[in-house]
Amino acid sequence: MLLSLLLFGCTPDEEIVYEQFNADDDALSVEVGSASELEAISIDLHSSTGAVVVGQASVDPSGGPSGTVHTLTVEVYDDYEHIVDRASVRTDSGDRGVDEYDMEGDSADEGLYVLELTSVASDGESRTDKLTIRLWDVDGDDDGDGQTDTSEG
Repeated sequence: MLLSLLLFGCTPDEEIVYEQFNADDDALSVEVGSASELEAISIDLHSSTGAVVVGQASVDPSGGPSGTVHTLTVEVYDDYEHIVDRASVRTDSGDRGVDEYDMEGDSADEGLYVLELTSVASDGESRTDKLTIRLWDVDGDDDGDGQTDTSEG
């Protein structure tokens, strides 16, 4: 009987639902196919309404020939890092398509995320790729501030 209570008392893991924490238009541009590597660029990351700066994103270099390795870094500021559970980047390469990649969180800094992307282009091809930064919060989790997130998305 005890075994049946244990079996029926267990519930399967529920699917984790994420909601986007930052603004939809937090994006960087990368020049693919340029003759030489370009300087790093950075942008502020904003709250969902765009009213509050919650972090910063940078890409280094911001352009280069095919095969260039671009380091994308996202820093979520201390006041918001306990809310952000994951970071990703959506890459829009025009005719080459759209992809999304999860960024790697730093083990010593919960607000730091990094990803290396390698640009690919045909001989003579030149384009501007758009990197949209997306910060994610687990819907309904306790964000460590003593309050449970009960917003509905």
